[in-house]
Amino acid sequence: MSWNECLYQYHKKYGGQLLAGGSDDGLLVFTWRDRPLAVDLSAEGGARGGTFRYVRARIPVALDKPYSLTIGPKKLLSGGVNAVLRAVPSLPETGLLPSDFGFPEITRQRLIRSDNYDFTKLVLGSLDLRSALLACPEDRVKVRPGPGEESLITVSTASPVSGGIFDDDGDWSLSDVTDTAGQRVAGSAAQQAELAFFPRLDRFLNLARTAYDALTQWRM
Repeated sequence: MSWNECLYQYHKKYGGQLLAGGSDDGLLVFTWRDRPLAVDLSAEGGARGGTFRYVRARIPVALDKPYSLTIGPKKLLSGGVNAVLRAVPSLPETGLLPSDFGFPEITRQRLIRSDNYDFTKLVLGSLDLRSALLACPEDRVKVRPGPGEESLITVSTASPVSGGIFDDDGDWSLSDVTDTAGQRVAGSAAQQAELAFFPRLDRFLNLARTAYDALTQWRM
C-alpha cells in the first residue's frame, strides 16, 4: 500500500482534511487545541546522495518567548555513549542535558538538547509525554521558534520510513501483518491498514499532541 492509500483509510475513520494527489504526497490536517495538526510523508537528501524518508507531524504553539528542544530517537546512541558525551566538560554550550537532569527512563536512552534547562525540566515532567516517548522509541521530537517576532513555536515529530514506504520490514511496515495468533492476515488493504498502520499513526500523533500539552502546561 502507498502512503496516500493508508492516509485515506485513516481519514475515512477519523476525519480531518485530506489533501492527496500523486504518489505519496498526501497531507492530513486535524484540529488540536484550536491549532492545525498536520501529518505527511517528507523526504530529504542523505549523506551519501540517497533519499531519507520520514513521517512528519507538525503543530504550532504560542509560548512566552523563543524555545528550542530536540529529543533524539532511542537508537541514535546508546545510554552509555550519551553518558560519556554529557560528561565532557566542553559540551554545555551544545545544550545537551546533564547526566543528573532526571527522568532517566528518557534521558539515558536519548540524546536531548535544549536552550532552557529549567523549562525543559517542566516539559519532561509530563508523565503523558514520557509515556508517549517510550511508546515511540524510534521517533524524534523537535521544538523550534518560527518566523516573525511573535513567539510562535513549531512542534514537529519525525519517524524514519525504510525502503519502499510500507512494503519492507520496519516500524511502519504493512508487509507482514499478523493476527494475535501470529497468522498472516490476508484481508483487504483497508483491513491491513487498520491493523498495522492505524495503531502506529495513533502513537505517532499522540506524541505530537502530548508534546504540545507538555509545552503549554506551565508558563515559561
